[in-house]
Parts: sequence; C-alpha cells; structure tokens
Amino acid sequence: MSTPLENLEQQYAAEVVKVNADEGLLKRLERGIRGLKGVAESTDTQNDAAWRSEVTESLKALLNQPSKAMVPQAFSRVGSTQANRVLASLEIVETVGNVLDPIVVNEPAPASRDFDFSEYVNEYAGTLDLLKHHQVELIKFGVKFGRDAFTMYDLHDHQNLFPIVHDGQEYHGGLDGGVAPHCLSIASAANQLRVAYEHKQSSAQKQRYREYHGDKAQGQKTAGPLMYSGSEKGQSVIASLGAYAYNAWPLLLDLTDGEVHHFIIICDDELIYWDNLTPQQAYAKQSEVLLSSATLVDRKLKMTSNPDDLQRPLKKLRALQVDSGLLEQLNGIVPDLPCEERLAASYELISTWAHLQPIMLPPPLQKFLRDDSAPCAH
Repeated sequence: MSTPLENLEQQYAAEVVKVNADEGLLKRLERGIRGLKGVAESTDTQNDAAWRSEVTESLKALLNQPSKAMVPQAFSRVGSTQANRVLASLEIVETVGNVLDPIVVNEPAPASRDFDFSEYVNEYAGTLDLLKHHQVELIKFGVKFGRDAFTMYDLHDHQNLFPIVHDGQEYHGGLDGGVAPHCLSIASAANQLRVAYEHKQSSAQKQRYREYHGDKAQGQKTAGPLMYSGSEKGQSVIASLGAYAYNAWPLLLDLTDGEVHHFIIICDDELIYWDNLTPQQAYAKQSEVLLSSATLVDRKLKMTSNPDDLQRPLKKLRALQVDSGLLEQLNGIVPDLPCEERLAASYELISTWAHLQPIMLPPPLQKFLRDDSAPCAH
C-alpha cells in the first residue's frame, strides 16, 4: 500500500500538466515533507527548521505559478466536440426536439418577419436592433412588455455573466440578450431570464455585407445559413449550462441569425434542441414559454418556488458555479488570517484546486502549521 507521502508525490506528478506548475517546485515540496518525516523522531532542530523552510518556500513559489484552471476559456472558443464531452461528463443526454416534440404553429397565427443581419458589419453592431426585432415579434403573439410584465434586456456588453468551472477548466461568457421581468438591473436580469438570445451572423450574411460594400469576396464558396454545429453549437451549449447554473428559471435559449432559429432547453438530464426553425415557429414557442405561468413576471422568483421537475436541472448545474479563482482566494483570504494559519490555509486551497485527496502530514509539519509561537513578518 502506498504511503501518504508516496500518494502525494504521485498525485502531484499527475497534476503537473493540469496546473501548469513547475515540476521542480512540486518536487521540492514533496522532498521537504519527506525530509520532515525523516526528522519526526529526531531532536535535530536545525534540520527541522531547514526542512520547514524548504516546504514554506516551495509553497510560496507555487502560489506564483500560473494554473490552467485559472486561465478561463471563453464560451465563444468552445467547439461542439468539447461541448459534447462536457455534456457526457455531466450525464446530460442530447435529444432532438424536432423529433421528440415538434413545434407546430396553430392557425390562425401572426406572420413573423426575418431580420436582415447582413446590413451590419458584425454581430455586435446589429445585436441591439435584433433584440428590438424579437420584442416586436413577441408582442404579436400576446407577450406584454413594461410595468408588471417583461423587459428585453441587452446583455452583449457584459462579458462574464455566467462563469462556470468543470473538470478543472473555467469557462467565461454571457449572452447577447434576453427576456426577464421588468425593472431589474442587468446583473439581476441575467439571473431571471425566461428566454435568452445568442446572435450569430451566418456566413451567407457576412458575404452579403461584403458584397454590398464593394468586396466581391473572391473565392468565397462556403457561404450558407447558420447551422447548429461547430463553434456555434459549442458556444450555445456552454452558455446554456452557464445560464442554468445561475438562473432561477430553466430558460429557453435561441441561437439565431434573425432568419434561422435553433433552440436549447434543459429538462432533467436531457438537453433538448430544435434546429432550423422558422421565425414563426420560434416566436410562437417563445411566447408559449413566456405566457405559460403568471409567476414568470415575478422579478423575485426563487428557484425553489418552481415545481420539482423544473428545479432539477437548475440544482444540478449549480455545482458549476465559480465562487472565485485560486489567486483570488489566496489573495483575498490568506493575508487576513493570523500568520500562524496562513501556510495551512494556502496548502489547503492549493490542494483543493489540484483535486488532491486529503493526506496525513508528517508530525513536524503538523506541529509547524499549528505553532502559535511562529514569528509573523510585518
């Protein structure tokens, strides 16, 4: 059976790549603890102090190493393969909504217009107008905006509304906009979304913009509609997981270029997606969601106020929330502790972030960590 120190060495060696730490520092730390074990029954206080210093300096140096767990990945940089792996790890099954529950618009129903995203140089430039377009179309289906009702919130300037962490990797990002109860701040609206929007210009729209502005886009052969695939799918899936980690309601996400709409909603352990919806299908379904319950206009809605089946995906994904990064914790917590507790707290934080199992430290190190008489540098 491996000793705790051998386990420490093995676990740290396995984490070198993950935490992007200098292997020499990890070896120094391991060697220092091993040395302390060697003098556990010794009266050689000089060596004891030397090994304590080795461990302390190694930990201090380790604090300054960059960690991949602290280098967030933007939602927009997530591809479909990575998103699929995250879903599989979370044991969330991806289901085709077009087959499971096709969206059928009952006649008579209002006609819905496309939005011409090709008039804008990029998605950022056109997002506010597209949000206004969503509101106009939803009003046709009976959704009310204003006091005691909903507001269409522009979120695209807020870059990190839903930070999450999974399997040691942080993901940062937000959404372009969404429908939430009236008179909320942006921060609160982001946690009370009922319908959310992610805007992406299709390659065809980008090409039309270039052509309108004198660029004939020579060699452009791949222009086409917005697809639920690649980075568009990856970003939308991760953004949905992020939004569910913080939201009070299991929102419906619309990935759209203003012409084609792709939906995502999470129910229990299923991520259900509908792709290639028409504007009329899209706004009919969104209005159905928004008008499904009078409680949806409650700006103080709590997750626990929802029926159990609606709470389940929200509760599950709460585990993805990021409270703070390692450096933020070390810088924000450790300096305020009594000096005799700082090394122990630093070690505990580093161990937690490196996913180490609890280990039994050698007696001299335990003594050192709880020694109230250790001098404090000022």
